[in-house]
Amino acid sequence: MEKKQHAEFLKKINWRLKGKNTLIILRTIGLMLFESMVIVAVTQALQLNNVDAGLIWAIGHKRIFVIVSLGLTLLGIALCAFIGRFWTANTILVIFGTAFAFINQQKHVARSEPLLPSDLIFIKEPREMLKMANQNILLKIIAGIVVLILLTILFERFFPVKWQNSRLFLAIRVLIVGITVIGFSGLNKINIENSAMNNLSNWMGNDIYFWDSNSAANKNGPWLNFINFLGSKTMEKPSNYSKQTMRKIANKYTSEAKQINQTRKNKDINQQTLIYVLSESYSDPKRVPNMKVNQNPVPEIDEIKKNNTSGLMLSSGYGGGTANIEYGVETSWNLQMFDSSMTTPFTQIVMKSDYNPSVVDLFKRKNAIHPFLGTFYQRREAYQRFGFQTFRTLDGKSVDEKLRYRKNIQNSDLVGDDEAYKDVLWQLKRERRGQFISLATMQNHLPFTDKYDEYPFEASGQAVANPERKEQVKHYMQGIALTSKFTKEFIEQLDHYQRPITVVWYGDHLPGIYDGNNMNEYYVPLHETDYFIYSNKYAREHGDSIGKQTSHVQVISPNFFTALALKQMNQKVNPFYAMMTKVVEDLPAQSRGNNDTSDGLLVDDKNRLVQEKDLTQKQKILMRDYRLVQYDNTAGKKYLKKMNFMK
Repeated sequence: MEKKQHAEFLKKINWRLKGKNTLIILRTIGLMLFESMVIVAVTQALQLNNVDAGLIWAIGHKRIFVIVSLGLTLLGIALCAFIGRFWTANTILVIFGTAFAFINQQKHVARSEPLLPSDLIFIKEPREMLKMANQNILLKIIAGIVVLILLTILFERFFPVKWQNSRLFLAIRVLIVGITVIGFSGLNKINIENSAMNNLSNWMGNDIYFWDSNSAANKNGPWLNFINFLGSKTMEKPSNYSKQTMRKIANKYTSEAKQINQTRKNKDINQQTLIYVLSESYSDPKRVPNMKVNQNPVPEIDEIKKNNTSGLMLSSGYGGGTANIEYGVETSWNLQMFDSSMTTPFTQIVMKSDYNPSVVDLFKRKNAIHPFLGTFYQRREAYQRFGFQTFRTLDGKSVDEKLRYRKNIQNSDLVGDDEAYKDVLWQLKRERRGQFISLATMQNHLPFTDKYDEYPFEASGQAVANPERKEQVKHYMQGIALTSKFTKEFIEQLDHYQRPITVVWYGDHLPGIYDGNNMNEYYVPLHETDYFIYSNKYAREHGDSIGKQTSHVQVISPNFFTALALKQMNQKVNPFYAMMTKVVEDLPAQSRGNNDTSDGLLVDDKNRLVQEKDLTQKQKILMRDYRLVQYDNTAGKKYLKKMNFMK
């Protein structure tokens, strides 16, 4: 009797889906939705390191909060349909959400960055990653998961919620899983304009930007930020792309390299030192349209430019985009040829590929310096993939990751250019053989507030009609005046070294502090910075420099620099840099234009706009070859890698 009563009791409370029991279905979905909302809110609270801030974010970003929660709920329902058991699927969803929140929080604590798709490569090293986690928190989470699994086993035994095995229910389960797979497969289209996912993203208020992943995660939430970094397409596949086509190109520029090398003296580049200096936000304010300055803030750099290879660099950024220009300089890739969703190659290309050919590959010894944080643009990881042996920053932890000189300049909270140059000189003394050194400075980074002891420079005109802008420009000009002075001192010190040293020095973009100029009308002058290529006295006297170049140097793209440097260093080239030498000589500078169309912006050596359709047949063929090579190495099958095109 007692066994019978017990069986009747279990029968009454046995939650089995039987088609008509919609209340049970709603309860299970409701539970998953509630759990999903908790997971999203907790993840955000951990990201912001504040529970109240996480709740305020959820209220202030209702659409993002609800849609992301619904997405997790849909994932849970699909798991349930696939597995056939609610409690098991629910536990997997909770563990997945907890793991994401924990890993995101741990990465944020360690590196001030949220979890990104590129981090999935570390799944291959689970032991090492677990060692890096907070062991106390990790043990508590593991204990909680163990308890959850035990509860799940009990619930599945005594209160199971299972799908029926009828054909109808099997069809429904397949349909749910199929819809979920199709829906989630569209996540990588979030950056493709006018796609359904992009339209939903815009409706949610998703502010997609890649230059600072941590700030983006604070604003959009770690879950949506993770999805944002999925949604990029590298490059359109050229119609004639094939192994046979790439072999023809390899043969063509192998012959071109042989011809170029007949007039080049130096074979081993490791006998020379090449230094790239990215001068943050440097551009001569005297060229800004509708603005005048009371005196020249940069006479030293003007003098250096006058006596050396120099000109204007057509930047793809205004007020930002430093890492993009840096990527173009080091790889020699044309940013315009990438898909418009490719907004930050460091994070969207470099971190997703094990093959990233660049100027770094030419050298046996290569070192990088950045007097700021290594986390921005994922520089630390990206530089490792480029092959840099050391990368010294403010947040470096090991001996080879710490700056030797880090004093802030005057009243600024940023390291001065004088200190940055000292780090380069220290590297030259540490390594007396040939090497490649990359320096990205920070002194003139925004904001342009009261950083200095004096302000002798004034600007006037339409571009600074706003008093606030006028004040910012005054502060900015004092900063670049100091940069000009420090740069001259740096160059003079290089002349004391008894070894060949060549410096490629360039500003990355204009500061975004000029008003009153129509961007459509003045787009080109507002995207032109200054550059020069300098070879020290030893290089000039020992045949390791051809001296000042005057042709094809007046207006260039960032991707031209390495080919120009190799020419100045009298250095023999491989097939790739033979092609790039032809690009420098025969193609106009190119950048993304104001309307970001596929044509982009073409500017010739006389600073005139050029249309791609007006290029000569020879230029069009060269452009086609270049596009094919860039596609093969960044998005294609890497045919040229096996053909030694880049070596």
